[in-house]
Amino acid sequence: MTIKTEVHASANASARRSEAVPSIDPVAVKDYLLQHPEFFNQHPALLRDLDIKHESGTAVSLVERQIQLLRDKNGSLEKKILHLVQIAQDNEILEEQLHRIARRLIEIDHNKNIIPIINDLLNNEFPSLQIRLGLYDVAPEYTVPTENNITAADLDYVFYKQIIQENCRDCIFLRGKGLVDLFVKRVDVKSGVAIPLRSNKNFGVLLLGSSNENRFYEGMGTLFLEYLADLLSRKLKKLLKQ
Repeated sequence: MTIKTEVHASANASARRSEAVPSIDPVAVKDYLLQHPEFFNQHPALLRDLDIKHESGTAVSLVERQIQLLRDKNGSLEKKILHLVQIAQDNEILEEQLHRIARRLIEIDHNKNIIPIINDLLNNEFPSLQIRLGLYDVAPEYTVPTENNITAADLDYVFYKQIIQENCRDCIFLRGKGLVDLFVKRVDVKSGVAIPLRSNKNFGVLLLGSSNENRFYEGMGTLFLEYLADLLSRKLKKLLKQ
């Protein structure tokens, strides 16, 4: 009888202790730790004793988990930095190319060979690209045909008519099956861009095509393309019929 009484008393005590323990709010724990950053300094053993289940299923200490998180974060930051460095290097190359083009355009006289000369200039600066240049309503003395020129017949093509007649200002990115029809060497073109040439209105178009499908794409920065179009427009507008 005494044994039963002791057992009941022990069970009742355990129940009371269980009822006395308040439920712990995880948010409150997080807030407490954020407000008391010295907590783990005061209880360093916890860092070793706390085990956190990893995605792999194995348990790791809090310190190991923190180190892994820092390594992952550093790896991600390193990739971003390398990407930004690559962009900066690419931009530096583009700046040098535009500078050379600008200097050469200043030197070129307005003679009957100006369009072939500019074609050669662009091909020398961008050897990996396919380039076509087309002007609408050019004075007869400047209509010297070249392989890469967009001809008067080409300008009747609905795509060019839209650029000229609709007077669009923005670069038009080109993809899909119809893209290759716009270029002379059609096999390797997988991405392209059409850049309007304009003065008071559009009077021409510069086509750039690449075998790299990710070279030109919707949403990419167009600042250097716009600079190039502005340089060419200022030089070539003098070739139009008066």
